[in-house]
Amino acid sequence: MRRALLTAVCAALLVSGCQRPPETAKPEAPTIEDPAADARAALAADNCAAALPHLRAAVASDPHSLFLHYNLGACASQLGAHDEATREFRWIVANADPMSPEAQTARRWLVEAGLLKEAVAASAKDDPTVGNSTLGGAVTWSEPGQAPAPRARQQLFLKGLRGTRTKELQYVRRSDDSGHYEFKNVAPGTYKLTDVIAGRPRWRLRVAIEPGTELALDLGPANAASVRDDFPGD
Repeated sequence: MRRALLTAVCAALLVSGCQRPPETAKPEAPTIEDPAADARAALAADNCAAALPHLRAAVASDPHSLFLHYNLGACASQLGAHDEATREFRWIVANADPMSPEAQTARRWLVEAGLLKEAVAASAKDDPTVGNSTLGGAVTWSEPGQAPAPRARQQLFLKGLRGTRTKELQYVRRSDDSGHYEFKNVAPGTYKLTDVIAGRPRWRLRVAIEPGTELALDLGPANAASVRDDFPGD
């Protein structure tokens, strides 16, 4: 009798809909997007193509991050997005510590891209390894009894002077087949222009280079070391 009563009660509960309602699934927690973290993960995998969109989104959210700007510029450069790389490296030059590795790399990239004068002139005074000046001219020479002639493939050295901010700098160039030489992207300062490191020089001239200038200086018998030697004690 008791079993029959229990069966009847259970049946009544089922019919009346009083059974325990099924559990509803809990809503999933919303996914929190973190483009900076995604960018770092892609960079760690050396995947600039994947990192680039995340870097763009992260810079928009954190416009003062040197890390984000630098890596966005580096990835843009690697993937051929020249205008974007230029914008990012200009931002770095304008906002980063001039002596930081990021700023130095950005300046060198801008130098190689031919954007030095407009992007780096203001910073060149802080970094003696970067300049926006040019020194060039014709190289001629004459042996006894011969007329002066262009001197092709003449090696020349432009050396920073001891005790100056360019003391560690040295530029090396050769004249072309027509005897013309050109030093580009020279940092401002005072230099020795010569054709030898050791031994008897044909030329040994003191040259003062100002920021943003294009200095013309022909080399020939008229300013040879036998006529004019600006460093006689060397």
